[in-house]
Amino acid sequence: MATSNKVFVSPGVYTSERDLSFVAQSVGVTTLGIVGETIKGPAFEPIFITNYDEFQAYFGGTQPEKFVGTQIPKYEAAYIAKSYLQQSNQLFVTRILGLSGYDAGPSWSITTIANVDPGTVGLAPALTTAWSVEFSGTTGASSTVVFNFNGTTPFPTPIQNHLGQYTTFNGGSSSVSGDMQNFIYSLAIDQIISGGTLSESSVAYFGSIDDADYAYLNTCTIGQPCYTNETNVFGVNNVEIGMNDLENDENDSWFYAMFDNVGSCNYSGYSYFTVLNNIDNSWSTPDEFSGVVSGNLYTYSGVSYCDYDNMVVATLRSRGLATYFGTNTGPRYFCTGATLDCSSVSTYADIAKNPYATFAITGSTIENTTFSFETSLAVNQANYLTKVFGRTNFGKEEADVPVFVEEVFPTLLNNSYNQGYIRGLNCGFIDLPGARSNDPSSIGYYLQRYQSAESPWVVSQLEGSKVTKLFKAYTISDGDSSNVEVKISILNISFNNGTFDLAVRSYSDTDSNPIYIERFTNCNMDPASNSYVGKKVGSVDGQYALLSKYIMLELNEEAPITSLPCGFEGYGFRLYDGQTSPFPTYKTKYNYPNEIIANPPFGSAFGGDNAVYSSGDKIRQTFLGFSTAFGYGWDPDYFMYKGRRNPGLLCPPTESSPWDYLSKGFHMDSGATVVTIPSYYSTSGTPMFEVGDTSFQEDPTDPANPYYTIQSRKFTFLVQGGFDGWDIYTRRRTNGDGFIIGGSNWANGACDVLGRYPKASQSGMFKNIAIEQNANDWSTTDYYAYLLGINTFNNPEAVNINVLVTPGIDYVNNSNLVEATISMVQEQRADSLYICTTPDVNVLLPTVTVDDIIYPSQAVNNLYDTGIDSNYTATYYPWILVRDTVNNTQIYIPPTGEVTRNLALTDNIAFPWFASAGYSRGLVNSIKARLKLTQAQRDTLYEGRINPIATFSDVGTVIWGNKTLQVKESALDRINVRRLLLQTRKLISAVSARLLFEQNDEKVRQDFLDSVNPILDSIRRDRGLYDFRVTVSSDPADLDKNQLVGKIYLKPTKSLEFIDIEFLITPTGASFEDI
Repeated sequence: MATSNKVFVSPGVYTSERDLSFVAQSVGVTTLGIVGETIKGPAFEPIFITNYDEFQAYFGGTQPEKFVGTQIPKYEAAYIAKSYLQQSNQLFVTRILGLSGYDAGPSWSITTIANVDPGTVGLAPALTTAWSVEFSGTTGASSTVVFNFNGTTPFPTPIQNHLGQYTTFNGGSSSVSGDMQNFIYSLAIDQIISGGTLSESSVAYFGSIDDADYAYLNTCTIGQPCYTNETNVFGVNNVEIGMNDLENDENDSWFYAMFDNVGSCNYSGYSYFTVLNNIDNSWSTPDEFSGVVSGNLYTYSGVSYCDYDNMVVATLRSRGLATYFGTNTGPRYFCTGATLDCSSVSTYADIAKNPYATFAITGSTIENTTFSFETSLAVNQANYLTKVFGRTNFGKEEADVPVFVEEVFPTLLNNSYNQGYIRGLNCGFIDLPGARSNDPSSIGYYLQRYQSAESPWVVSQLEGSKVTKLFKAYTISDGDSSNVEVKISILNISFNNGTFDLAVRSYSDTDSNPIYIERFTNCNMDPASNSYVGKKVGSVDGQYALLSKYIMLELNEEAPITSLPCGFEGYGFRLYDGQTSPFPTYKTKYNYPNEIIANPPFGSAFGGDNAVYSSGDKIRQTFLGFSTAFGYGWDPDYFMYKGRRNPGLLCPPTESSPWDYLSKGFHMDSGATVVTIPSYYSTSGTPMFEVGDTSFQEDPTDPANPYYTIQSRKFTFLVQGGFDGWDIYTRRRTNGDGFIIGGSNWANGACDVLGRYPKASQSGMFKNIAIEQNANDWSTTDYYAYLLGINTFNNPEAVNINVLVTPGIDYVNNSNLVEATISMVQEQRADSLYICTTPDVNVLLPTVTVDDIIYPSQAVNNLYDTGIDSNYTATYYPWILVRDTVNNTQIYIPPTGEVTRNLALTDNIAFPWFASAGYSRGLVNSIKARLKLTQAQRDTLYEGRINPIATFSDVGTVIWGNKTLQVKESALDRINVRRLLLQTRKLISAVSARLLFEQNDEKVRQDFLDSVNPILDSIRRDRGLYDFRVTVSSDPADLDKNQLVGKIYLKPTKSLEFIDIEFLITPTGASFEDI
């Protein structure tokens, strides 16, 4: 008794209290566990969620996408969470990601032609040559002027090769040959028609010439022509090379018309002048004329912007399909070869001098057909690369468009072009094989499990010629989405205080309007301080508690405590068989008003300069490093996972190594150019950083210093390398029964490990792996990814739930996974109800009609064929059509979300031992059920242990069943009884745990009874039990075993499911009292 420890001395009413509230902390009401795929979020870790806004922040919202060619909703988990969280605030979600990766297959990369650096252009006087050419024409038009008539001496080769079209300074178009014709024609007309003498004093300059020759041509002495009537054909800044400001945009037409990138970062170029030696119009036909033009040819050399030469700006991949059925042992690629066509149409050649010009991509397919598409890298054009080819493997039909765009870098291209670094595109692809080629040059090795994104190392201030690594950030979220979820800023760096701020920002915000998701202020690098950045944010190794919801830090504990973050190292990237890898660009300084920040080639349409001038950076709205200011930005594709080096043979599996390319990073100190990239990178020996424009090793005292205000001491960096790990070439997940180790589908993609699997295809798509204590008895197929996610709920002491769902799998197509889940729930947890999915159509079809519906009798047969027999499991039929208001669409999904919502509703308004069905606790929010069930169909389903979703005219869709999947008829074949026992077991286990390690005597047994009886009595009063009895054994044998043995006898209250009403018709004169 509760008062047994009290002594009563005088009569009275005595009350006492017994605190059982601790039970609620461990038991709760309804707590759902979801194992499935979401748009984003951390993988393989149950995350506790209390509301749908929190779910969206962690895992993303609803998305009606289905697996390709199926009816399986890809992100059903979000719909379940949205329904369930209307009635509960206790949810655990485990996100699943892939373990296999894929062979990305053959690739075709587009590369750039770098522009000539005007500052390197120089004349080679020793190579100057004289030339002359005959011409003829008529007075009818300049186009009648022809050269080399009668087969006489042609133009020198350099001139002959540069007679074509070029862009004028105002953006117009002309041709060198046309300009030559116009020059001759105008002089001929002047002489023949007007009797003028312009031909004797006229000269045309095609670029800048040697100063001495220019002086000679303009020296008017007796007996020597005086060429004062000048035509500056290209409009160069000055026709005297010594007087020409080569950096001036007025020279662009000359450089583009007469200079060629000859490889190895070198340019060659030419200029010449033209004068008329004579014009002869003494022909028999009065309007005909002929003559000779002559001049000098000058040769130039220059160096290109080498960092931008042969730089990859886009990569295409073949579309493909991997099924692992029959003889398919991995992706079957549809494109067998592709070519970048810049010649079949004359305008395609323009890409050499305009990276936004149209070109064609042609190729052949595995079906021996050919394809050809016009495209461009002009983002705003209808033929933009991604609009033509799509971004994903299944984004377009492979028979129509056999390739897709894996990566494209429009921001890098645009910024580089606007700075004058890039001239055009190379006429040809960088063609590289897939991973299974065993070719080390392949960029197709993506056979890796999922990855989280990480930042480069943040580094300290410059100390001598070195910087120190301080910390790097890892995203808590995993997968592709983790690359584009957040960015990180370091702000308010103070040497005087030894502090800085670290802010986690929204990835898509702008510097002028930053959105701070989290902000950790006054951080330092002293591990002994409470302000240590590791303590404020949390660490990867668990040494410091994780306080951020978005990132965790890897820390260099050996960094000096006086260090402050002043920059970051570069980003790793892949190599393209000797070509230039793309790289990020940084904002390194604050721009002042009227400073030129971009200067695209040529001028404006009105003939003036087209340079872009800064209005002056507002320090509070500008960040260094990665910036959203005009002329900066970045390409999201750059930060996506780029695979690893191809290790060679895929069978037996060989460990691959990461790419050894490292880009430049950013450092605020202008002196950091002395730091070079280490020797273990392919870019070793080159400067490690793009740098700021002044020193930064102390707080400046000069107001003119750009870092004078603390608000100016900041920079932003991004994370890179998150990877979903799914095989992009499979239409649906490889999680069917055949993908278990030894299964037929698994064998099609696996290696024969130690001779144990002779049927393995040796394709190397699947590997055997070890998960925790399991030694190579897991594989990388999606079956094991799902199993790994399901097993995150196998410890009831670690994760407290009482309902579990596994969206994305069903007992027809994934029977082994469903049975593994049932086994886990039943044997390892024994405290939860599992809601599994019953397919109501053939979900493996791209579209369904009424002929594809799985009707109730077939659904029951499908369940029977699985052999499932469990009172810890329930299922429902048919699927329901729901409205997705966010995406403005409708989608059929299993009723799982509405079932869990009603379970939570039942616990809110009643108790778990009440049935979650019927008009009070079973209404389903849906547009309709896929099939309106008749009474006979509901009978078929219920007899077959499947709970119907009925449709009634007054309330719509309703849960109309309460059965578990137990075959034997007993009290436990009802969900409410199973939930009664689950709740009772949890409650009694929770109070019993308080007695452990007490003395095993009569008092502890009485305490057990005093704790258990009130719980059961309360359940009885609340209509969960008809009656109960609790006994405790006092057997000495039990005492010797240090155990207390109790028996609890229950008579559960059944739910009312059948009401039998008989209507009796009586004669009018009959008395009811006599009946």
